[in-house]
Amino acid sequence: MRRSKLAALVPLTGAAFVLVAALGAPAQATRSAVARPAAKSTTATRTARSAAASSPSSSASESFTPLNGFGSSWAGPAIDQWAEDVHTQGIVINFDPDGSAAGRQQYALDQADFAASDIAFLTTPDPFQGGTENPKYAYSYIPIVAGGTSFLYNLQVGGKRITNLRLSGETIMKIFTGQISNWDNPEITADYGAQLPSIPITVVVRADGSGASYQFSDWMLHEFPSDWASFCAKSGGPTTNCGPTEFYPDTALPNGKSLNGSDLVANYIASPSNNGAIGYDEYAYALDSNIPVVAMENAAGYDVLPTASNVAIALQKAVINEDPSSVDFLMQNLDSVYGYNDPRTYPLSSYSYLIVPRTSRTIDGSTAGPPPIFNDSKGYTLSTWLNFVLCGAQQTAAALGYSPLPYPLITGGYLQFGYIPGAIHVGTVASFIASCKNPTYYDGQNLLIKQAPYPSPCQFHTAPLSCTVKNGKAVAATAADTGTSTSSTGKTSDSTGNGSTINPNTGQVNNGGTGDGSGVAINASPVNLSGPAPQEAWVFAVLIVLALLAAIAAPTVLGSWLERRRTADSSAGPGGTAPPPAAPRPGGPPSAPRRRS
Repeated sequence: MRRSKLAALVPLTGAAFVLVAALGAPAQATRSAVARPAAKSTTATRTARSAAASSPSSSASESFTPLNGFGSSWAGPAIDQWAEDVHTQGIVINFDPDGSAAGRQQYALDQADFAASDIAFLTTPDPFQGGTENPKYAYSYIPIVAGGTSFLYNLQVGGKRITNLRLSGETIMKIFTGQISNWDNPEITADYGAQLPSIPITVVVRADGSGASYQFSDWMLHEFPSDWASFCAKSGGPTTNCGPTEFYPDTALPNGKSLNGSDLVANYIASPSNNGAIGYDEYAYALDSNIPVVAMENAAGYDVLPTASNVAIALQKAVINEDPSSVDFLMQNLDSVYGYNDPRTYPLSSYSYLIVPRTSRTIDGSTAGPPPIFNDSKGYTLSTWLNFVLCGAQQTAAALGYSPLPYPLITGGYLQFGYIPGAIHVGTVASFIASCKNPTYYDGQNLLIKQAPYPSPCQFHTAPLSCTVKNGKAVAATAADTGTSTSSTGKTSDSTGNGSTINPNTGQVNNGGTGDGSGVAINASPVNLSGPAPQEAWVFAVLIVLALLAAIAAPTVLGSWLERRRTADSSAGPGGTAPPPAAPRPGGPPSAPRRRS
């Protein structure tokens, strides 16, 4: 009897362990997401994976050759996701996000089928490492995605983390050139709207060759040339004519930290132990690791996030090389993006590219062919995947933390992949565009730009930190303002005067909100940085399991006890007597023996 009952409890115990594992899974998913950005467990990824329905179809008889690519970690999350989307079709894309500089080098050394880079091959030496790059194999640049380089930070005050930091471009520049080294600096106070405590700033930069470092330093070079020149010289670079760099120096930073790869930068900043850290990375890493980013003041004076629409608005001012005969066809010049005064623009917006093999091209007077490692079979696979990347994949760019490519770059990309050896044929440009499922255009209009929302008055840089909109103007929120709350941008707004929050992921205004919105005290939220699950959650999980086990096992144990008592009471034994028979009921049969309960 005992053995059978024990056997009955075994599956119950197994179920309990399954329940514990299920309750603990979210914490493990969080840790995995931080360690590997591409393996997302967020709504963005679930949305992104639905793009597989738009991926290129293939028959069972069709075979594809696996491809190996290297390069940009800035574009890494998008490349990884879009490679996963087509995996069920038999297309295998192996991508190592080892940085733009490494990707270009691998291509030039005939060790990659394609490379990803945020910038072109260097025609002038990097001020801190390396010289010019002169690849001997033919190549083309194909844009794959747009995005914003964001400033991720970790600020905790009184056990809570700040999520509404807003800074001007000048303040950001001074932080990353060592001129501001503590969060209580008056210039930070003026930008943010409240005094932060004395916390040393840890500036986290990329140690490897990074396109993000190049774009960031290029912005500083054009917006603050004298400051960049001084920092460059102090860091051991040229004393004159110091250009942008992929190898950001940290020697002149009071508390600098150099790390390889975007994922390590994000992981470091996400750690609760690294209070005071700030670094730069593509917005996708911030969304994936649940790290707040700085609302950056643009040329129009509004504090904005790198949302899909803000990036698209900014890149209207990018100057694109439109000469198909140029080796730099489709490459970008962002000088006019940085100072664009549209209120919706995010200043550090840019495109990322793939470097793909080309049948032939004249380079420096000589005719070059594709890398020997590449062949027509690989070209068929690569062009099939790129057909998806330029069209259907763009539907999920925003959910991943990027911005979809606009029509002109999609068209240019189509023209480029036609030169890939063994490329598929998808018809004319008109037929390609007609069948392309890019989400930005409909009936000849760029909907992303046409429908881009304007920022709230509470996002203007002089607006109160705790803010609401009344009669179209930003005013300080009070306890009487119902439903007001500060957000990651440090503002609340509502044209009706009732107040509403700004979604930190989209930059758009939400309806309603919570919080008292009183005064200009520092607005912080409970610390929930990426890492192990809180101990309280495990205690709660164990209590639930124990309660379930007790509820399931109690009837069996209680029944066995009652059965033993009944047997003992129904027969005489040492020190006891059998119960007396019950008296017969009048007019009826004798009643059944009385049981004890």
